[in-house]
Amino acid sequence: MDAVTRSLLSILPEMPEMLSVRCSILNAIRQEGPVGRRSLVGREGLSEREVRAVCDLLRKQGLITAETSGMTVTPEGETALDSLQQVIRQWTGLEELGTELSRKLGIQKVMVVPGGDDHDLTKHRMARSACGYMAGVLQEGSIVAVTGGSTVASVADEAVTAGLPAGIRFIAARGGTSGDVKSQANMIAAMLAAATGGDWTPLHLPETLAETSIGPLMEEPSVMEAMDLYNRTDCIVHGIGDALELARRRGADEATLEKLAAEGAAAEAFGYYLDRDGSVIHRLLTIGLNRSQIDRIPHPLAVAGGKEKAGPILAYMKQAPGQTVLVTDEAAAREMLRLSESETN
Repeated sequence: MDAVTRSLLSILPEMPEMLSVRCSILNAIRQEGPVGRRSLVGREGLSEREVRAVCDLLRKQGLITAETSGMTVTPEGETALDSLQQVIRQWTGLEELGTELSRKLGIQKVMVVPGGDDHDLTKHRMARSACGYMAGVLQEGSIVAVTGGSTVASVADEAVTAGLPAGIRFIAARGGTSGDVKSQANMIAAMLAAATGGDWTPLHLPETLAETSIGPLMEEPSVMEAMDLYNRTDCIVHGIGDALELARRRGADEATLEKLAAEGAAAEAFGYYLDRDGSVIHRLLTIGLNRSQIDRIPHPLAVAGGKEKAGPILAYMKQAPGQTVLVTDEAAAREMLRLSESETN
């Protein structure tokens, strides 16, 4: 934090909270608009009267418009939001928090967004931050692989207004599984392509395969095309899951769950189950982006948050590529620091 900012905050200590609240409401209107005031009540702990006051101010400043259908953000509001994200991180200490955490984790960068209690709102904030990072490092012709999961799906939701370059090719980093269709890697890749005017390459395979099936499938033209794209991937956008929770979701039997629990399974990513030290204790038989390919990707982007995810994120980061960028929220970031400090004591 520079000297001018420190001096400003000494005179106006309420400024960071005020700015964060107003930007939060403005961002919610951008994400959900057209939206009515009542839908915003409760965000940042605001009452209906307080929401009305903020919205009236934003309207008078020309940052939002209010129509019969609801409130929407103006182009001036879009510009203001995008310009102020860095300022908010500095004033709230989130930038310093991210810097400290990146040193602890040994990765390139940690981008911390406010919040952690309102999971939907926080997920949108992380997705917006992830899209902003991608817009800065990708270019026309880049290849982006994506995993499944609701957090990564939120990135696709935000991509429409994120300013990503056109002409990006998106590809599923692994096959599909049961569950919400929108959270499948193939669907997310297709949504990202549609949102940005890019292309996508599907991987029409189940996530888990029989060992005898893998060899023949590797000779399939569509799989060979996917493997070639994985070797040339510029960015991978992925989540980080709780090992036992994901194993249950995938229908693992009791013997497997007991084995994972006994071996201290803490995290899952790319089909690898890791213990708290980041060591692989189990992996799915699957076709998709493999570890050697991940290590060569210039821009690995992990998006995961929530205080309950602090342990899994820490476990994964112990073996993550050094060039990894993590997008997380304040609650998870502070819990990671607490857990990492307790490990060293």
